[in-house]
Amino acid sequence: MTLPLLDAVCKETMRLYPPVTSVNRTTTCDTILPVSVPIRSTEGTLVHEVHVPKGTDIVVSLLCANTNKAVWGDDAEEWKPERWLVDLPQSVVDAKLPGIYSNMMTFLGGSRACIGFKFAELETKVVLAVLLERFKFALPQKDIRWQMTIVAFPVVDGKAQLPMNVEVIV
Repeated sequence: MTLPLLDAVCKETMRLYPPVTSVNRTTTCDTILPVSVPIRSTEGTLVHEVHVPKGTDIVVSLLCANTNKAVWGDDAEEWKPERWLVDLPQSVVDAKLPGIYSNMMTFLGGSRACIGFKFAELETKVVLAVLLERFKFALPQKDIRWQMTIVAFPVVDGKAQLPMNVEVIV
């Protein structure tokens, strides 16, 4: 049995709200990183690559990769599960993000990818299916702000809390 809408909702949620928003890495040798779009330096020249010395700490933003408008389109910061119900735009395929999950960086990629991503995907779908059958969920009439640390969490009225109204379905 396939559940395309459930799959689309989970993928879009993981794209826009990754559990971990960034990762830190330290270079083990001198390296040259290409930039996707040339950057104009303070001297006025176009820079196409950046020299990164050994031992440099680098922060990789998974959230930025997952919401890059050049890859995902002008609506990259909008929650739109329907984007997964059709073929992904060529810009997503061409981006060649090294992620192991649906052209996203949510679970990283390569030898340091999350080994539990399939379990997380399955668990998310099972929990959603069970909860949505028994409860009605609604957003509160308050301003929700996201606190961006290594793990993102919602804040309402200055306090970390789950901003949701829940009602039992009888």
